[in-house]
Amino acid sequence: MAAYVLEIHEKLLQTVVPVRYMDIELAFVGNDDVDIFVGGISHTRGELYRYLCRIGADTGNHIIHNLTVSSDPCELRIISNSSAPNHLIIRMYCRSDQGQTLGILSEHQMIKLAD
Repeated sequence: MAAYVLEIHEKLLQTVVPVRYMDIELAFVGNDDVDIFVGGISHTRGELYRYLCRIGADTGNHIIHNLTVSSDPCELRIISNSSAPNHLIIRMYCRSDQGQTLGILSEHQMIKLAD
């Protein structure tokens, strides 16, 4: 099992323009299918969203569009049921309220943010 937990909020990228929406792209590397859970939890508002998908060699990438990002910090959780290392590629596309892409975070950059 692999789990990524990241605190997200509108100042995530530390830009002048706040992040309002996120698209999360999940890609699988390997031979076996994997189940992936993506959820967002706010400490003040409870569960914000929940997605469960199955991806594998035959299905290709899975993209979750328009996840709302607010000024209140919330916890983004991405959990898969595979224990193989490097089985998942994650990209987060951060957008403004006008839809402009402000930045793209890869899995490697998310790990740097966590440190």
